[in-house]
Amino acid sequence: MLFYRKITFLIVCLLLLSTSVLPAAVVQEDNNEQIEQLLEESQALAYDNFSAALLKLQEAYDLSKKVEDNLLTAEVLYTSGWVYYVKGKYQESLIHFNEGLSLFKQQDAQKGVAKSLIGTGLVIQAIDRHKEAIALFERVLGIYTTIKMPERKAPTYINLAISYIELKNYTKAQEALNLAFDLANQYDLEQIKHHYHNKAGEVAFQTGQYQVAVKHHLAVLEHAIEPNDWEKSYAHAGLAQAYLKLNAISKAEFHGLEALAFAEGSESLWELERNTAILAAVYAAKGASGDAYKQLKESQKYRDSLYDLKTLQLVNILQLEEKENENKRLTSEVALKESELQVTRWQLVGLVILALLLLFILFLLWKNNRQKEIFAKELAQKNKTIEHNQQLILKRNIALNKINANKDKFFAIISHDLRAPMLSIKQMLDLVEQGVLDIADSKNLEHELKMQVEKTLVMIDNLLNWSQSQLDGVLVKPIAIDLPKTVAEIIEIHQVSADFKNIAIIHKAVAEIPLIRVDSGHLSVILHNLISNAIKFTYEGKKIFIEYRITPNKVNLHIRDQGMGIAQDKLEPLKQTQEQILSSIGTAMETGTGLGLMLVKQFLKLNDAQLDVQSTPGEGSEFILSFNMANR
Repeated sequence: MLFYRKITFLIVCLLLLSTSVLPAAVVQEDNNEQIEQLLEESQALAYDNFSAALLKLQEAYDLSKKVEDNLLTAEVLYTSGWVYYVKGKYQESLIHFNEGLSLFKQQDAQKGVAKSLIGTGLVIQAIDRHKEAIALFERVLGIYTTIKMPERKAPTYINLAISYIELKNYTKAQEALNLAFDLANQYDLEQIKHHYHNKAGEVAFQTGQYQVAVKHHLAVLEHAIEPNDWEKSYAHAGLAQAYLKLNAISKAEFHGLEALAFAEGSESLWELERNTAILAAVYAAKGASGDAYKQLKESQKYRDSLYDLKTLQLVNILQLEEKENENKRLTSEVALKESELQVTRWQLVGLVILALLLLFILFLLWKNNRQKEIFAKELAQKNKTIEHNQQLILKRNIALNKINANKDKFFAIISHDLRAPMLSIKQMLDLVEQGVLDIADSKNLEHELKMQVEKTLVMIDNLLNWSQSQLDGVLVKPIAIDLPKTVAEIIEIHQVSADFKNIAIIHKAVAEIPLIRVDSGHLSVILHNLISNAIKFTYEGKKIFIEYRITPNKVNLHIRDQGMGIAQDKLEPLKQTQEQILSSIGTAMETGTGLGLMLVKQFLKLNDAQLDVQSTPGEGSEFILSFNMANR
C-alpha cells in the first residue's frame, strides 16, 4: 500500500512539473520565432526604409534582453551591424559587430564568432585597410575548418580575393578565387559562381588577358541562374573595358551603357565612378569628345564624393578604435587595482587573525589602534601621492590635447587649401590625357595650367611659411593688408573651378579701399574657404558677386552667391557655434567635412573680425566679413 502511495505521489509531482515547464518552453520558442521574424524584416527593409529597419532591430533587441538569451542578443547585434554596413554607416556597423562578437565568444558560439569577424573584415575592407581585412578573413577560414563547415569558406575566399586584387597581388587573388569556385561546384553555390567569374575577369583584365576577361564576364550574364543587378553592372563594366582594349568600340559602348544603367539603379557611388570613367575612355577612343568630357566630369564628381565619404568614415573608425583601446587600458588598470586591493584585504585579515592568536585582548586592542593610526597616515600620504600624480597626468593630457588640436588644424588647413587648385590641375591634365581638345583649346589650356601651377606654388610657399610660424601654437601676427588685391589673387586660384561649372565671379573692387589689419595666413585660409564654398553651392551658369562697403573703422567684404541657400533652422547654429558642422552636398554633388567653415570662424575671432550670414533658400547666401582698418 505504501509503495502505491509513493508511485501516485511521484506521478502527481511529474504532472505538476510538466504543467509548469511546458508553457515556459512554448513561450521561449515563440519568442525565438518572433525575434527571427523581426531580424528578417529588418534585413528586407535595410535597402529601402532604413528607419523602419532600425525600429525592427530595437524591438528584437528589447525582446532578447527580456528573455535573457545572450545568443539571441548577439544575433540581433550582428544583424544590426549588417544593416548599418549596407547603408555605409561603418562606424555604427563596427560597434555592433564587435558587441555581437563579444557575446558570441562568451557563449563559445564559433559560427557566430566567424560571421562577426567577416562583418568586421568587410568594414575594414571598405576603408581600404586590406592587410588587416585579410588577417580577419584568414581567422574565419580557420574557424570554419575547426567546426567543419567547408561550404561557408566560399564567400570568405571571395572576400580574400577582393582585398588581394586591391593590393595588386593577382596571383594570390586567383588562388583564392579558384578555391571558392571549387567549393561552389561541390555545394551548388550558384551566387558564388557569379562572384568568381566577375572577380576572375577583373584579374584577367589587370594581367592583360582581355579575351579571358570577356569569357568570364559573359559567363555571369549567360548563367542559368540570373545574377543580381550589382553583378550585372560589374559584368557589363568588365566587358566594356575588355572590349575597349580589344578595340571593339561598339561592343565596349553597349556594355558601358548597360553597366551605367544598372549602377544608377543601385545608386552605388563606387560603381557609378568606375562605369562613367570607362564610358569616358570609350567615347574618347570613339572620337566623341563631348560625350567623353561629360562622362569624365561625372566620374570626377563621383570620385570626389567617394574620397570625402571614405575619408570621413576612416576618421570615424580611427576615433572608435582609439576609444576602444583606451577602454581596454582602463579596464586592465581597474582589474589590476582590484587584484591589489584583494591581496591587501587578505593581508590585513591575516594580520588581524595572527594578532588575535598571539596577543592578549588588551594588547590586541592597543595594537589595533596603533595599526589604524599608521594605516591612516600611510593612506593620507598615498592619497597625496595619487592626487599629485593625477594633477600631473591632467596637465600632460591638456598639453597633449593642445598639441593634437594644433596638429589637426595644421593638416586641415594645408589639405583644405591645396585641394581646390590641385583638383583644377588634375581636371586639366585629365582633359589633355583623354585627347579631347583641339589645338587652340590645348594651347589655352597649357597657358592656364602654367598659370595655375605658378599660383599654386605661391600659395604653397605662403602656407608653409604660415604653418612654420604656427608650430608652437596658433599665433596671430596681424599686418596691414590690401584686401581687394588679396581677394583677386585668391579668385585667380579658384577661377578654373568656377569655369568648370560655368560660374562668373563678379569682383567689384572700389577704388582706395583702406588697408585692413589681419594675419596674412589666416586671411588666406578665410578667403580660400568662403570663395571655394561659394563655387561649391552656386548653380551652374550662375554668378558670384564680391564687393566692399566702408563703415567707420571697418571694411566689410560681401560674398554673395546664386546657389542653394541655407535653411533657417541651420542658419543660427552656423552663425553661433565654433564647432565643426557637417557640410551639405554642393550643386554638383561636391561633398565636404565642415572643417573649412569652422576654421573661418576661429580665425576671424582671433583677428577681432566678425562674420554675418544672410540666406534665402533656393536663391543664395551672402557672407559678410567685417575687418578692422589698419590705421584704427
